[in-house]
Amino acid sequence: MSEQPGTTTTPARILDFAWGLGRTATLVTALDLDVFTSIAEGHDTVEDLAHRTGASLRGLRALLTALHASEFVHREGDRYRLADDTALYLVRGSRAYLGDMRHIHRELNFRIWPQLTEAVRTDTPCQEIFADRADDVWTKITPYLDALAVGAGRWIAGVAGDLVKPRPRILDVGCGYGGSGRALAESWDGAVVGIDREVSVSQARRLAREAGLGDRAEYWAGDLFAVPWDGPYDVILLGNLLHGYPPAQVLKILELCTAALADDGVLLLDEIVPDDTETDPVGAFFSLQMLMTSAGSAHGLDDYGRWLADVGLPVRRQLRAPTGPGTLVVATRGRPS
Repeated sequence: MSEQPGTTTTPARILDFAWGLGRTATLVTALDLDVFTSIAEGHDTVEDLAHRTGASLRGLRALLTALHASEFVHREGDRYRLADDTALYLVRGSRAYLGDMRHIHRELNFRIWPQLTEAVRTDTPCQEIFADRADDVWTKITPYLDALAVGAGRWIAGVAGDLVKPRPRILDVGCGYGGSGRALAESWDGAVVGIDREVSVSQARRLAREAGLGDRAEYWAGDLFAVPWDGPYDVILLGNLLHGYPPAQVLKILELCTAALADDGVLLLDEIVPDDTETDPVGAFFSLQMLMTSAGSAHGLDDYGRWLADVGLPVRRQLRAPTGPGTLVVATRGRPS
């Protein structure tokens, strides 16, 4: 196919895409060396940063050039300042710190993505992160996930609170460190029960105590298919859980939810869901990550709607999170509104 007069096809998009791993490694390295926090503390020249971080001058110059090109920092003469989003999310001590994301990349993504070809060819996970033997991975990545979960929980409390009875009893299935469940219990003056593996619930108990929830928070360790759920609950939360399971197990989990949910209860399903056009990069790449790490997938909204209807919990609301790739699906017994 020939080009139209006056148009030029270049490989710029392809070459830019191919540098994706380099972009991630640049960000992870800056976080490992505390470059952003050091700049926030006033160490804003290459020489000051070298002294503060213990890194080489040559290495820091190259790293800062890449960070400047990626707009994480801005260079003004021989000094550097942080971009606004960098200052909010990537400086230690910030209320919205997300820098622990580096553990996901270092402990997981840098290891699995080079094996994508084999995973696509064989449909076999290269590192099963939902197995018990993956506890060491979860120990390192869950603090970052918990920070995201707290923010998600606060948002959910605001957009679904009108459907929830006062002082609800909440079940947080696959709770991790309990961030979303804690946020819901605090926002709604409720009590929360969390279920997950021991390595997670031990930390969830500690964080609940630190949050002042006291006897309003209880956590059970074990397989969610084997531990008695002890309903009924006014709210059941499935926060970024179902993508780790194939459809048959997703349906089984939803059946357990139906059995444990009070007659006037609310099911909250918070998931990374690809958009209908399949053009959302986060959802698309997340599906590939699930291929390499589990038998699950980034299931679609149509799938969730069908499965929920099958277990008698039709969808009441679908809301896209204002930040990040999350989608909230709200379901209750009876007819959809």
